[in-house]
Amino acid sequence: MKKTIFLTLLILGIISCLTACNFTTTVLGALKDKAESTPKVEEMMSLMAENRVSDAKALLHPKSNDKADAAIEQMASYIDGRSVSSMELVNINISSSTGSSGKTRQEEVAYKATLTDGEIVHLNAVYLTDNAGNGFVSFRLVLGIV
Repeated sequence: MKKTIFLTLLILGIISCLTACNFTTTVLGALKDKAESTPKVEEMMSLMAENRVSDAKALLHPKSNDKADAAIEQMASYIDGRSVSSMELVNINISSSTGSSGKTRQEEVAYKATLTDGEIVHLNAVYLTDNAGNGFVSFRLVLGIV
């Protein structure tokens, strides 16, 4: 009797693990298609390609510090007029919360971007929406081995 109960629980455990894995895969696939920050990432890259640094700074979250100014100028100078010919979403992590301070949604995304000259860069960005406003709290170009 104990062996039967044990085997039944073991089989149910395995089935639930397999079902949960499939559920996770399905949810992640759906989230990759629903990244809300994708148009903002594309806009940020376009603005930096056009060297419109002040417009790119406007896409930052109000809580972002002033140290971001130099970083945006540095990224714009690196991009140097090249635009993005293709972007592939590699990773996404979305967290939402509601509390006494209001609703918060944070979207962390990673993209593999190909520039018009064929160079591949990786982008990591964190887009925050809360009571203070919305915008990037982090936007990084990653060069080298990822």
